[in-house]
Amino acid sequence: MKTVQQHIVSHQARFSDHPFFARLEADPPLDHLAPFPLCLTFFVMTFQEILRISDERVTDPEFKRMVHCHRLEDAGHDRWFLGDLAALGIEVPTAAQLFSRPHHAARHASFALMGEVFNARHDASQLTLLLTLESAGHVFFERFARYLERIGEQRPLRYFSQTHLDVEKAHDVFEDCTDARIESMVLAPEVEAEALQLVDRCYRELQGMFDRFERLIEESARRPAPASSRRGSVRETGIHSVRAPALQPFARRASRDDEPGPR
Repeated sequence: MKTVQQHIVSHQARFSDHPFFARLEADPPLDHLAPFPLCLTFFVMTFQEILRISDERVTDPEFKRMVHCHRLEDAGHDRWFLGDLAALGIEVPTAAQLFSRPHHAARHASFALMGEVFNARHDASQLTLLLTLESAGHVFFERFARYLERIGEQRPLRYFSQTHLDVEKAHDVFEDCTDARIESMVLAPEVEAEALQLVDRCYRELQGMFDRFERLIEESARRPAPASSRRGSVRETGIHSVRAPALQPFARRASRDDEPGPR
């Protein structure tokens, strides 16, 4: 699996250069990212199903332990996301809204990634899928948590917070002993080839999803802001605001030698 892990880290480094993360470096007000984070909803909710079905399809005991453990460690993060929407004053989209144009990017990527779960012929590919998604997640959560800290966001967030990133990095699959065990696994040539191609396809979908997010943000920015819009409030264009919200986080960590430069 060492070659697969190195391939994941290479894609992770390129993903960290996506224009969406460059946008965050400019520290725009959160409402200027509309319709993000609402447009991420479908992906976040589907992610839990990807973990569940992947876990159910793995049979090899060694792979099963890691995949199942990862599923348990990520359980409930969808509720963190919904809680964050409420904290931000954003209404949870209806079923009809989830299948509208602003959510197309998340749907497209979610269906493609779910397809990888069903098409994987080897348990190593199921583990590779999870490691790939977590590698992208590490980039996203780190960059977004830093952005929120820089703009002084004070609302009680969990999914988008540094806490979520810390939880992700503490997963058992990223512990040094587990990481070393994964790296030492020897894959048959056809199994390794399948895993490498899976990494390519997954990152293509993730890049494409964020490409579409960028286009939605640019389109939203070109629309006139509502007269009632205020700096620091949630922009209503493409977002369903809540007047009185109820109270109520993507392979292995890059090693020190492999880790991309400063983000």
